[in-house]
Amino acid sequence: MPVNFLTDEQRRRYGRFNQPPDEVQLGGFFHLDADARRRAMAAHGRRNQLGFAVQLGSVRFLGAFLADPTDVPAVVVDHVAAQLGLDADDLKGYGEREARWTHQAQIRGAYGYETFGASQWWALARWLYLRAWHTNERPSVLFDLATNRLVEAKVLLPGVTVIERLVAGVRERTAARQHRLLAAAPSPAQRAVLEQLVVVEAGRRVSRLDRLRRSPTDVSGAGVVKALDRYVEIDGLGAAGWDLSGVPAGRIAALARFANAARAQAVAELADTRRLATLVAFAATMRPAAADEAIEVFDLVVGDLVRTSGFRAGQARLRTLKDLDGAALVLRRAWLALGRLAADPDTDVRQVLAELDVAAVDAAAATVGQLAREPDDTFQPELLDRYATVRRFLPRLLAVVDFDAHGGQGQRMLDALEFLAALPRRRSRIALAPEDVPADLLSAAWHRRVFPADGVQAGGVDTRAYTVATVERLREALRRHEVFVPGLRKWGDPTAGLLTGEAWEKGRPQICADLGLNPEPGVDVDRWAGRLDAAYRQLADGLADNPSVRIEQRDGRDRLVLTGLDKLDEPASLAALRADVDARIPVVDLTEALLEVHRWTGCLDHFTHVGGASSRREDMTISVAAVLAAQAMNIGLAAVASDTVPALALDRLFWVEQNYLRAATLTAANAALVDYHTALPLVAAWGGGELASADGLRFVVPVRTINAGPNPKYFGRGAKGVTYYNFTSDQFTGFHGIVIPGTPRDWYYLLEGLLDQETSLRPVEIATDTAGASEMGFGIFRLLGWQFSPRLADTGSATLYRADPAAHYGPLNNLIRTRVNTAIITDSWDDLLRVAGSLLTGAVRPAELFRYLTGGGTPTPVGRALIELGRLDRSTYLAGYHDDELLRRRVNTQLNRQESRHQLCRKICHGQKGELRQRYREGQEDQLGALGFLTNACILWNTVYTTRALDQIRAEGHPVATADIARLSPLGFDHLRMLGRYNFSLPDDIRAGQLRPLRTPPSGP
Repeated sequence: MPVNFLTDEQRRRYGRFNQPPDEVQLGGFFHLDADARRRAMAAHGRRNQLGFAVQLGSVRFLGAFLADPTDVPAVVVDHVAAQLGLDADDLKGYGEREARWTHQAQIRGAYGYETFGASQWWALARWLYLRAWHTNERPSVLFDLATNRLVEAKVLLPGVTVIERLVAGVRERTAARQHRLLAAAPSPAQRAVLEQLVVVEAGRRVSRLDRLRRSPTDVSGAGVVKALDRYVEIDGLGAAGWDLSGVPAGRIAALARFANAARAQAVAELADTRRLATLVAFAATMRPAAADEAIEVFDLVVGDLVRTSGFRAGQARLRTLKDLDGAALVLRRAWLALGRLAADPDTDVRQVLAELDVAAVDAAAATVGQLAREPDDTFQPELLDRYATVRRFLPRLLAVVDFDAHGGQGQRMLDALEFLAALPRRRSRIALAPEDVPADLLSAAWHRRVFPADGVQAGGVDTRAYTVATVERLREALRRHEVFVPGLRKWGDPTAGLLTGEAWEKGRPQICADLGLNPEPGVDVDRWAGRLDAAYRQLADGLADNPSVRIEQRDGRDRLVLTGLDKLDEPASLAALRADVDARIPVVDLTEALLEVHRWTGCLDHFTHVGGASSRREDMTISVAAVLAAQAMNIGLAAVASDTVPALALDRLFWVEQNYLRAATLTAANAALVDYHTALPLVAAWGGGELASADGLRFVVPVRTINAGPNPKYFGRGAKGVTYYNFTSDQFTGFHGIVIPGTPRDWYYLLEGLLDQETSLRPVEIATDTAGASEMGFGIFRLLGWQFSPRLADTGSATLYRADPAAHYGPLNNLIRTRVNTAIITDSWDDLLRVAGSLLTGAVRPAELFRYLTGGGTPTPVGRALIELGRLDRSTYLAGYHDDELLRRRVNTQLNRQESRHQLCRKICHGQKGELRQRYREGQEDQLGALGFLTNACILWNTVYTTRALDQIRAEGHPVATADIARLSPLGFDHLRMLGRYNFSLPDDIRAGQLRPLRTPPSGP
């Protein structure tokens, strides 16, 4: 464990003013009350009076006395001097006077400051130990937390190396404790098996560790078996029987990340206890992960079978349509002839039948019987033809996976699986009777095939059809979470983490306070119903003066029609300003821009080694920047490697990619960019960070993987891809991103982006396109106190609900007929609060919980209550959406910003046709995370130089309108060079902190 983990820059900044305090800090730390002014003015002479007051403010702000008390920003001196009626120049020479030492002693005594002694050391060490044990935070984070704690406790900061050594020692002791507890979990026999994981097996080129940590990629019946076998092998390591409750889950996960990322040889070279602990963590975390991935392969295989069966059914239908039409016409002629016979009783039946071509009619009837299908018979015959594929993996699936359910449809699914598992063991020669078969889950189409009414199995049971039907239904049940596997992350019980019992009773008051909700049922529902009533009345009152909204009669019913927004005029001043700014911004290599942004923010310092080591190589920043650029631009490491620059050597880049690039480091680095960008003055003109949007960026994945899904609209027929569902603030920066296989329902993932993001932004309103809107989404957003603001494509087709059946809304009254069932909301109020509290505290995953609540079209009771609440809130939103053009423009502008940001992402990710060629989920997340990070770096760089260009334009005497600044964008990319050359060195003046010179705009005609 390295003792010296701080950089030279971090040590230099310790206990000093690194930038002038802002207005809030000046008022909080440097304000002098009457007592402070009295003590300061008691000093002898104006110099000492001002010096005393400056030292008092400095120790409050920094937690330490400066070696030179006059080494403070000018704004501090001015602020303090103004309060004492003194002049800032009075401070000159104070740092050379002995009185400063006397003043420090007086401040310590009067304001309760303590020096850092043995008791303070022990108190801080105990606090750090508990913090480090439970959170496993980086040493630099612990260092900052420790200094903040000392400042708050009025303990004067010791030397920087004192806290640095203390943090390093605490982390070393917590790591040793973790290794000791984990290493003691397995039995001696299990330890021997674990130790063999890092040994290259005979006849193989890789170790078992390398083989087991590799996720499956084979989406086939055989692939399901291989994925299940992998799970069985990992489960055989014995993790299910270990008690690891004494070690925080975050520490186990961090150790497992190292085992997954590091080379097997690096794990083998660890000290004995640490090596064994690392392998224990790997086995414990990989067991549920391998089960999740095995079921994922099953889901993809069955999904492909259903999809291809449907396609083949459609093709077969087209091929036989001509024959079916011919047979139908023959039968029609025969029926018309018989109809004429029925109309005339005197007609000779034998004569009519003699005129018919009976053989042709028989053939036509046979053709219809062979080719015609029941309306609900879509793909079942073609799927039944794939029985051999299903039988290849089904026995292994039923033998290995222990499914569970909460009752209802889930229990019936378990009964069907139990029946299937027992079928091969039947020894009775007596045929199965239909009443012996659990048939509750069969659709009508499958029921006809499982229990055929004709043919050789008429009156019996077609076990092949039952097997295929049950497997198809099992996939649906798993997706709806009617059936689950306990302990898994994706395919487990989505309600397992919900707050219940004593934990909920204790947490309810605080959760209700945090959400601003009343625990009593009906109080908040009445309040929201009042909002809905007011919104309707406001829309009705302003309808006559609203040129964008009108009521039309369609199909005998009133319908609201909303006219689209007109394009905003672009004043000549805005066009001229935009062109002037663009002409001044320097042309720069994308890689140099990244290094320059790091010079401002230190963002690349957040990329730390997965094993916790702190690299002291000075050129590590260059290596990290090269890896990020290669990942984001999708060009591969070879394109940025160099044999002449050690930091860019190909083997080193591979090592950095493996050990430094991961979700945790990308999140921390991105947060540093976003937080720096938010603090820039220009950004406030674009937005305050309260509004955000979410939308998906689609990427084709042309390699074999289980983390991709089909969608012909976005990926082409036969191809698969992923959706990078990303979140953008009204300040243009992206603050979170989620990689989703295929193109599932967007709103499932909305909450994950808001709840999991770690930047300083706290959006309270989220905009989406129509695909992201749902009634349940409106309901959960209302409970959590956020405004859901989708851009709706056809608002007139949406149903408007009312809460008050007796209310009259004038011209809108005929439009608002359906009533919200508020009784369901009230009856389920405590459950709704419990769901909201569990989401807020991170106890459950939103996407999986919502899949469960929706029930695949049959919502659970809590899901129905959320839908009713969503109907109430959506109706309120729709009323405001029709009434308020500014709301529509705000939502539209934000979504347009995100679409423009996606264009910048596409421009950066230009290599390999913009296709994602990562096979594994972690690799996809890392690459798209790097793309989001580099996009934010470009936005920050553009913002800084846009600010400088505006300052230059003002300095030249040209007027700049505030309204025009608000419509500028930092998403331009014409000045960014990202093709052909990749330079990872900065000019000396830029490295020293200066900015690049702006370009000279062309002179006018």
